[in-house]
Amino acid sequence: MTPHIPIQLTKQSITVPTKYVNSFPKNVTINLPSEFTAKVFYAGSELKKPRFFAWSPDSILHVADLDAASIFGFPDRDKDGIADTIITVAKNVIAHDIKFFNNALYAAQERSVLRLIDTNKDGFYETRSTFIDQIAEGAAQPGGGHTTRTILFDSLHDKMYLSIGSRCNVCRWDTINNTDYLRARIEQWNIDGTGRKTFAYGIRNSVGLMLRDGKVWGANNGSDNQGNEIPPEWIDVIRENGFYGYPFAHSDGIFFPINSNSPNDYKALLPYTIRDSLLVASMKQPAALIQSHSAPMALISAQKNMPEYYRNGVFVALRGSWNRNPATGGKVIFLGFDNEQDTVANLVSDFLSGFMTDSTKSSNWGWARPVGLETDANGNLYIGSDSFNKFILIVSPKSQSSSADYSNKPIHDIISIIAQDDNKVKLKYHLQNTKQCTITLYDIMGNRVKEIVDGTLMPYDEIDFDIASRGFYLIHIVSQDGINKTLPVIVH
Repeated sequence: MTPHIPIQLTKQSITVPTKYVNSFPKNVTINLPSEFTAKVFYAGSELKKPRFFAWSPDSILHVADLDAASIFGFPDRDKDGIADTIITVAKNVIAHDIKFFNNALYAAQERSVLRLIDTNKDGFYETRSTFIDQIAEGAAQPGGGHTTRTILFDSLHDKMYLSIGSRCNVCRWDTINNTDYLRARIEQWNIDGTGRKTFAYGIRNSVGLMLRDGKVWGANNGSDNQGNEIPPEWIDVIRENGFYGYPFAHSDGIFFPINSNSPNDYKALLPYTIRDSLLVASMKQPAALIQSHSAPMALISAQKNMPEYYRNGVFVALRGSWNRNPATGGKVIFLGFDNEQDTVANLVSDFLSGFMTDSTKSSNWGWARPVGLETDANGNLYIGSDSFNKFILIVSPKSQSSSADYSNKPIHDIISIIAQDDNKVKLKYHLQNTKQCTITLYDIMGNRVKEIVDGTLMPYDEIDFDIASRGFYLIHIVSQDGINKTLPVIVH
């Protein structure tokens, strides 16, 4: 699991513009870092199930609303962080995700991706055509299961990616790679709608997709009925031809425990085959593993004009559990990375919480379920709720000044091994403050091998060092203010 390192959150009221007072719940609060504030961007009865956001070329925030079968726009002409109104830009579109690309609006429905064009430039997309048809259709694919589809355009490589969830909780046939079985995978298409291919598979339901440093990233919803803690949800780079575990395994290749008491859908996976074992053996450690049953939705990289602590990180909306007791999720989390090229999260922290008010209830546990995320050029984060109450929040930094102290330091220190290649070891640390530390390498008998560090460590960095001989070693870290930690490492 990715280390959960709390950051200081403060209970805050949400600013509700007068025009939305009657459409937003009374007396609710959230927990948010003190350098941010939250305000209602839009709330109204027109929203039925708002899902993912997209910015139009003229800087209007849009949302796909599944239950309203519409796409809405929210102009904010005076840039005061409050939507002036809601406009319907497309009707009879049952989409979970939308994207603006090459002067068109693309809408991802269960069975098709539509291409919509605003021919007369009046804001309503009256011209439509089918860009991709028969999604996940084949002789053995009658539909059902996970019905939302997420799309992602990569203009640099002239590709489009399409996420297709599994047909059921766990289904062996979802892993068969032919035209009759096209579920639990991410497809790659040319941007003209041709050239369909399976890009990666064994992905139960990657609702979230994003591009980061030219790579496709996904946020996966794991299977149910394996208890409160299995499987962890993952966020990871989607590698071409990669297998990600579904339906056999989770994390970095751990088979689900199956016995006589297991649910029938898991029993039906047995017996495992050589092919199954080889697929699971090919799995990689995900970039981040978070609390199981959290239901990750949209994910997005932080803007560079956000407070410094957040600039290299990723925000993820967790819609929350439906059958876990106690309930979990129902918040926005932050994943900390060194930079945009980094593919191993240093930490996960709650960024915005408070939507969940009664975790003893397995489903009706709160007053909002976060789903959609978007950012803007001013460092604002937009968060949409599609259930309990439907609205859009705008979370804004109090200042974008790069000279201000936005460290929002972790409550705990973290030091961990993040990479090992034979005798080369990479040690990463994230500290509350600058520390005087000693880091020493010992062999299995407790003999001192060498001193790695004896001096000052800055709060956020990494160390590379070599170990000359094969064997089992211990890395001992001690600081003047209380760190006393030992990490094992094996050199093969």
